[in-house]
Amino acid sequence: MSPHGPNIGRTRMRRIRGLRLVKSAVRGYRGEIRVAAIQRSVPDRAGITLDYFRVGVLSVGHLANDMYGNALTALMPYLVLQGRITATFAGLVLLLYLIGSSIPQPFLGLMSDQSGRRFLVVLGPLWIGAAASLVGWASNGGAVLALALVGGLGTAAFHPQAASMVDRLSAGYKGRAMAIFSMGGNLGFALGPLAAALIALAGLHWSLILILPGIPVALLVARYAPRTRRSAVSTTRPSIRAAARGSWGALSLIVAVIAIRSAVQYALIIFLPLYYHARGLPPQLGSYIAFVLSVAGAFGGLAGGNLSDRHGRKIVVVSSLLASVPLLYLALLANGWWVWPLVAVGGAALLASNSVTVVQGQELLPGNTGVASGLTLGFAFGLSGIFTATLTAVSDHIGVQTTIFMVPAMALVGACIALFVRQAPGSRPAPADHADPMPA
Repeated sequence: MSPHGPNIGRTRMRRIRGLRLVKSAVRGYRGEIRVAAIQRSVPDRAGITLDYFRVGVLSVGHLANDMYGNALTALMPYLVLQGRITATFAGLVLLLYLIGSSIPQPFLGLMSDQSGRRFLVVLGPLWIGAAASLVGWASNGGAVLALALVGGLGTAAFHPQAASMVDRLSAGYKGRAMAIFSMGGNLGFALGPLAAALIALAGLHWSLILILPGIPVALLVARYAPRTRRSAVSTTRPSIRAAARGSWGALSLIVAVIAIRSAVQYALIIFLPLYYHARGLPPQLGSYIAFVLSVAGAFGGLAGGNLSDRHGRKIVVVSSLLASVPLLYLALLANGWWVWPLVAVGGAALLASNSVTVVQGQELLPGNTGVASGLTLGFAFGLSGIFTATLTAVSDHIGVQTTIFMVPAMALVGACIALFVRQAPGSRPAPADHADPMPA
């Protein structure tokens, strides 16, 4: 055996070990690159929190805005009971209000995205507040229709710009931020029937006092609403078409879900006073029940927004709408005190997806959140007016006590449509360990 044999063997072994070390280092480096890339792709939420105060201010503005809009339409059943209009005419008033408050919203959202000015969010609540306060003084049905149509423009001015502001203040927690904003709207929506019932008890000429809370709210929003800026993404018409080209199908389904869910709520607000009156009970009872439904829905929407950040948007929308159907049927059939918890839980389930569907639309059009908000907060509600007006026309032929039992079934249709809404790219549940703590 050659005397150099052992040395050659040891040399080969050293080379093999060296190659293994190099390969191990390369693999480690590649792993570090992959980890770094993943870390860069996931937003670092440490130290980033919601601007709760300003989102809260916008939520208060939302409360005033939606209180006025719903008070205007919730006064219609009392005009029906006085014989001044028919149920079909009441549905037409609601339809015109929703057209005025919905069709312009995508265009006003586009204007907000392009200009960055915030006057729409300040003047909107005052505009609809003035219209609602004059309903009791309208001398004829034509005047009521005009107030509904013109007043709706105030709602159209407020919603897309305010929702776009909330999106920018969300710090990545879109579901929670939009839930807080929507909670204000739901509480205002709940106060609408209550305000209408109190005004009807005192006399419709007292509707003028409705304008009073809107003045300090407008001043508060003017003082603390965030300064807006033009979108960093071009909002010209071609860019919107390009962004929506791959999303129009999902957006259409979201709009349909919102329209159906809103039609259920609007129909119950109009029908409940007439339903209980037909059963020999005070019509105000129906307005009080509608109030409970909407208040519970406000808290349900807050919970739904938080759950969607953790578990996903679709599961919250579908499951909550499905749960609302039997609960609302039981509430309509119940007597005595049972009606209150049933309508509360049913309302919470029905409106748990209120903010979630808005966020779904914004995630599909991330560079044009004003337009997305206009579609989901505006156009969808206008479409709901068509459904509600159709139901009121049907009720004139077959009666309110029959028609009202068609309403909860619509939520089942909405749940089925929601099953087919695809998830937007990049929208994933927030990691539990990065959850932003609620303020103390």
